[in-house]
Amino acid sequence: MAADRLRSLVAAGAASFAMAPSLPLTASADTPSWNGEYAITFMVGPKSGTSMAVGDPESQHTENYGFRSSCTSGKCVATIVSGPPPSNPTVPLPVQFTWDGSSWSQVTDFQWDCMMPDTTIQWSPARSTVHYTPQGNGTLAGVMHTDISSGPCQGWIEMDMTAERA
Repeated sequence: MAADRLRSLVAAGAASFAMAPSLPLTASADTPSWNGEYAITFMVGPKSGTSMAVGDPESQHTENYGFRSSCTSGKCVATIVSGPPPSNPTVPLPVQFTWDGSSWSQVTDFQWDCMMPDTTIQWSPARSTVHYTPQGNGTLAGVMHTDISSGPCQGWIEMDMTAERA
């Protein structure tokens, strides 16, 4: 997936994905929060997977996103409220993450834009699962796992990300 396609997932999911000023988890750990401006860095280390998209050339890049979280009835949700829009028009908005007790998680169904050798795009159904886990130093360690269900890029791809205050 090209850098623009990753950004579209994050912007839709982080928005594939970036965020924050209050800490990702409050000191009491009773009420999680992800608020403020965060710099999301994509492509931290090599991609892995079975999809031919693993071989697409991509470089590490960072985008800034604003997050706002709220908790009601025991459910905490962080929403991306600012930052670059998804470059992939099939990523649903707004991008939201739900606190699962240890990380901010999000599942997105969209169309993967598979870049063919002749640079044309073939669209295929895909599902990405993203987890951002708060670290002791105030950053969040992220992993995006995408399953592409059909087409020439069929298979899975996984990449690491980080989020830190901007």
